Amino acid sequence: MLAYAIITALLGIIVAIAHSVLSERVLLAPLYRDHGNGFLADRPKRDIIRAVFHIPSIAWAALALAVLVNRLQDGGDLLPLTAAFIFALSGIGNLAALRRPHVGGLILLAMAAATLADIRFN
Repeated sequence: MLAYAIITALLGIIVAIAHSVLSERVLLAPLYRDHGNGFLADRPKRDIIRAVFHIPSIAWAALALAVLVNRLQDGGDLLPLTAAFIFALSGIGNLAALRRPHVGGLILLAMAAATLADIRFN
C-alpha cells in the first residue's frame, strides 16, 4: 500500500515549508531587526543561526521523499526505520522544548506513525 509513503512525503513537504517560512517570519526577522551591537551584530553569526533553522526543514522533506522513493523501488526497511526514528525524535523534541502540543511536533509524530505503517503494511 503506497498510501502511507505518500502521506509521509506530503506531510514532510508541508512541515518543511511551514517550518522555514514561519521561522523566518515569526522568529528570525524580529530577532535580526533588534540585533544592535550585541552577538547578532555579526553577519556570519546571523547566517549560521538561519542555517540551523532551515537544515531540519530540508532533512525532514528529504527523508520523507526518500521514504516514498524507497517504497516505489521496493527498498528495505532500514531507511524508513531511520526516518521514522528521526521524525519521532524531532516531534518529541519539539513538544518537549515548547512544553505544550504544537502542530509541527504533532505532524512530525504523524509522519513517524505513517512511516511505521508503511513498513508494517508493505
